[in-house]
Amino acid sequence: MSSGPHSPMKGRFNLSAWALAHQQLVAFLMLVVMVAGVMSYERLPRNEDPAFTIKTAVVSANWPGATVKDTLNFVTDTLEKKLQETPYLDYLESYTRAGETVVFVNLRDDVPPASVPDIWYTIRKKMTDVAASLPEGVSTPAVNDEFGDTFGTIYGFTADGYSSRELRDKVDDIRTELLTLPDIGKIEMLGVEEEQIVIAFSPRQLAGLGLSLQQVIDTLKAQNVVTPAGVIRTGSDKVALHVSGAFVSEQSLRQVTLHVGGRFIPLTDIATITREPAEPPVPTFRVNGEKAIGLAISMAPTGNMLNFGQAIRDRMKTIVARLPHGIEAVKVADQSVVVKNAVNGFIRVLMEAIGIVLAVSFVSLGSRAGLVVAASIPVVLAMTFTGMEIAGIGLQRISLGALIIALGLLVDDAMITVEAMVSRLEEGWSLQRAAASAYESTAFPMLTGTLVMIAGFIPVGFAASSAGEYCFSLFVVVLLALLSSWIVAILFSPLLGVWLLPAKSVIHQAGRGRLTNGYESLLRYVLNHRAQTILIAMVMLLIAVFGATQLEGEFFPASDRPELLVSLTLPTNASQSATARQALRLEKILSNDPDVDHFSTYIGSGAVRFYLPMDVLLSRENIAQLVVVAKSLKARDVLQTRLDRVMESDFSNLVTRVSPLELGPPVGWPLKYRVSGPDVERVRDIALKLASLISKHPGTRDINLTAGEPERTVNVGLNQTEARAVGLSSQEVASELAAIFSGTTLTTVRDGNRLVDVVIRGRQDERQDVATVANLQIPTADGHVVPLRQIASVTYGVDDPIIWRRQREPFISVQLDVAPGLRAQTVSAGLAAAIEHYRATLPTGYRIEEGGVVIESDKGNGSVYAVLPVTVLVMLILLMIQLQRFSRMILAFLTAPFGLIGVVAAMFPTGTPMGFVALLGVIALAGMIIRNAVILISEVDRNICRGAAAQTAIIEAARHRSRPILLTACAAILGMIPIAHQVFWGPMAYAIIGGLLVATIFTLTVLPAALSLLMQWEGKK
Repeated sequence: MSSGPHSPMKGRFNLSAWALAHQQLVAFLMLVVMVAGVMSYERLPRNEDPAFTIKTAVVSANWPGATVKDTLNFVTDTLEKKLQETPYLDYLESYTRAGETVVFVNLRDDVPPASVPDIWYTIRKKMTDVAASLPEGVSTPAVNDEFGDTFGTIYGFTADGYSSRELRDKVDDIRTELLTLPDIGKIEMLGVEEEQIVIAFSPRQLAGLGLSLQQVIDTLKAQNVVTPAGVIRTGSDKVALHVSGAFVSEQSLRQVTLHVGGRFIPLTDIATITREPAEPPVPTFRVNGEKAIGLAISMAPTGNMLNFGQAIRDRMKTIVARLPHGIEAVKVADQSVVVKNAVNGFIRVLMEAIGIVLAVSFVSLGSRAGLVVAASIPVVLAMTFTGMEIAGIGLQRISLGALIIALGLLVDDAMITVEAMVSRLEEGWSLQRAAASAYESTAFPMLTGTLVMIAGFIPVGFAASSAGEYCFSLFVVVLLALLSSWIVAILFSPLLGVWLLPAKSVIHQAGRGRLTNGYESLLRYVLNHRAQTILIAMVMLLIAVFGATQLEGEFFPASDRPELLVSLTLPTNASQSATARQALRLEKILSNDPDVDHFSTYIGSGAVRFYLPMDVLLSRENIAQLVVVAKSLKARDVLQTRLDRVMESDFSNLVTRVSPLELGPPVGWPLKYRVSGPDVERVRDIALKLASLISKHPGTRDINLTAGEPERTVNVGLNQTEARAVGLSSQEVASELAAIFSGTTLTTVRDGNRLVDVVIRGRQDERQDVATVANLQIPTADGHVVPLRQIASVTYGVDDPIIWRRQREPFISVQLDVAPGLRAQTVSAGLAAAIEHYRATLPTGYRIEEGGVVIESDKGNGSVYAVLPVTVLVMLILLMIQLQRFSRMILAFLTAPFGLIGVVAAMFPTGTPMGFVALLGVIALAGMIIRNAVILISEVDRNICRGAAAQTAIIEAARHRSRPILLTACAAILGMIPIAHQVFWGPMAYAIIGGLLVATIFTLTVLPAALSLLMQWEGKK
């Protein structure tokens, strides 16, 4: 097996030779790897997108009856001071309404995802501690840290001929049954209409009868109370005593009689008793224009989405079959179907890429050699799938894309090994010797190149941001695939080569083909004009650097799913019934649209998070959101244009937005400008002027402010002396007014297995007229009544209905969308000068800060740039280990920037944006380029060691290594074609295709010229 002085079996350990000496063992290992890979592939979880941590929690508290100002000063401020102690806090953002505080706790992007649950637990403890320092009547602050729960499966249930209560009971039973399925996370009911029994009274009538509201309340509470009546102990057993009188329906209330001044007055003589929807109203849910109750189902983190979805569909078939006539189940969303289609689509693309790579192998290497490369692909994929299962990474958008990206790279090592074997066979070597020799000549340069390529993906794996977390699996999958590729190339490919390559090959003759001769002529010309060649390359690089600054920016593109989110926002003080009227108008339009497949409507809240990268709207009476599913992606784009026109013409008095789903971390409105300062009114004035300034840009639309319009208020200024004179306090007057206008919950009715609140309040006609407030009759402690105007002054005014704060300072955001065909970064750049000029005119203490897509993109890119020094250091270390000379290391590293020429050449003419994913591709491209440079430089140095002259060493190395470099580059470039048309991966594919194409040409031309110049300079030293 060893012959000649350069026997591969002499010297250091040769893994390929060992594999050839233990063929059956290695074949068995290969079989084990294949079986493990198939099993892992079947077990890998399937999802649409990778999971990432929502680093926002919501803290809320209520103080019924408090003004906006008091709520802000005594609740919001107290909570914010305590929440500022939160570890990894980025910023606090809050809004305050009369009696309501909501604080958003936003953590820094670089917080480790594993630490987030502990931080939420810390916040819960802090809120429990701070509750004691809040004013009396304030609810214990609630912490919602389950923002990231995704309810990918949604069913809506409609009823014809059934009451809301009957439908609710039936849906509740279905929910109970579905909870028994495996891998169920949570099931939330949507659109459940809570009821209340209202006792509506007339304050004037009560006053005329000498009755106080408190007397009525005390009588009802006393009858409905559950009090132990005792136990009779007989000689043989215990007998419980029960006293009847508990309310079981509104009819029970109608039978109540009040005893006043020796008279018995039926409750129905002084009040009307009705069952009504609860106030404030709960969000409602509608499906295809019909009122519905929904079930939103989330999967447990350990579940498999495809199995989970199938289990729900199977159970729902059984449930639907036994539903009573009139109740229908409508599938609103099924993430498992989306995931199945997405994964199957990616698998098809993966198969296309494999076909392309195999075609390159067969055409360039021949049938037998191509078969060796082809046989290595399933082995590499099997090892990768096994590693993915161990790492806990499933099949989803990022990991599947990473497999396709890696595919063009993972055959590189096998191609280089096989090409080295074929070259040795052409020189007359034996199969065994050629296979073992490939290890000595290629194993360690390939390992260095593989590690350098992996290093190019380090910024993806270690970017401390939500965008980096979203793309993390790209790094892991590429790492697994490339390491597997190297192992296969040195362990399995030589064995496959011995099995599949012909034992004898045509001995390589001196004559060369036209392509080889043409390349050698070009190379000699370049080497004779080294300075000019390098100068031209430098000029092209400078042009590319300038061109890169002209590329449009982007964070993440819109999703390619068929859904559209249509948001309607009414004035802040609008009622939910007013919001419902607007939503129903839009429903009628959608019902007749030929491009709409189905739609669901959420009134009083935003849509439930059915898709992880989604900007969820919180519950408020003045908002509605419709999820409109188009019949196709093309239909979605047509529908969006049509709905934009409808919003502009028919809903111009509302704040509206029609948008597709997002990819990557959610952003919401693409452009946001935050105006902040100490005085709310001054902030509002600045924000209005800023909105007017922004509206002049032709690329902006749908400009709106987060601040609500001032709303009417009635201020009751109690004269404390007069009030005390008649025995009244501020609390008693406030309680009386609250009972009349908003109602007071006094007890509950035991209606079946549910408790229904009993609310007492003024009659509708007496509590809707603002002018009647001053004439209200307020009962006193001695049984008399006094008009409110006698003890208080009643004035009318306006006040801010909502105050937004960021870092405890008032702010108002100016939000806007961009015109069709434009990107947010482009519009932002166009506005920058005007906004900067306006910013310079602001008074001290007031600021304008940008938010939205631009800032989120900067944060994501910044997290990548922060890791670049580590990436560079790792690459330099690897290059130094392999090349062992500073000059060679620097030269190999400096080849990377020239890929930018191809990147710009590919992206600029096609209008492809430089987004976050494209940026990752550009950085990863550096590793691919440097790898080829290492292969060529190592071969030159090897020729020099053999005694060749510098010029000859370079020409021979370039000629010998041109084929593997071209083959691997072609495989990587052509392997990207199947994903080049995809919304998410397209920009990265264009960057790698263009960059690698130009860089490969430069590696085979400019690099030899630079190396020749370097060696000449070294020779003169």
